[in-house]
Amino acid sequence: YCMIGLGVIAGHFMGGIKNSSHCRVTGLVSGHREKAERIAAQYGVPSGSIYDYSNMDEIAKNQEIDAVYVALPNSMHAEYTIRSAKAGKHVLCEKPMCTTVSDAESMIAACKAAKVKLMIAYRCHYEPLHLKAMSIIREGHLGTVQSMSSDFGFTGHAGEWRLDKTLD
Repeated sequence: YCMIGLGVIAGHFMGGIKNSSHCRVTGLVSGHREKAERIAAQYGVPSGSIYDYSNMDEIAKNQEIDAVYVALPNSMHAEYTIRSAKAGKHVLCEKPMCTTVSDAESMIAACKAAKVKLMIAYRCHYEPLHLKAMSIIREGHLGTVQSMSSDFGFTGHAGEWRLDKTLD
């Protein structure tokens, strides 16, 4: 994977990659060169596989990159998914897919045209606890379920991109 964006969510993803025998980090895209170099050293990514947002299209030439992980603010998902598809790379894009229906359609069209796969990182349907809860309900262990309520959230802190409406 080439990681596009090196924030908190990318850190979680790269931590998972460390525990996998099926994939590895092979490229980085960041607006912060020093941060990218530090992360590259941790994951064995050569300096020639570090890109910034202006030259990330060069990933097309990097045969070590099979796929990208788009871990950017929501409003940037469409642009970097489309650019990655045009570079011939499969795309795993963080959720939500994008901020408009037309962006979603453009992302799908770009990936189809490039014959690359597009997947949105919506993990809930793979979460062990969710699968167990569905199994308990489907097997009738709770009787007839008439309604259900669920919440998921996190705490936002001052200065985080999620609190900037132009990026969300």
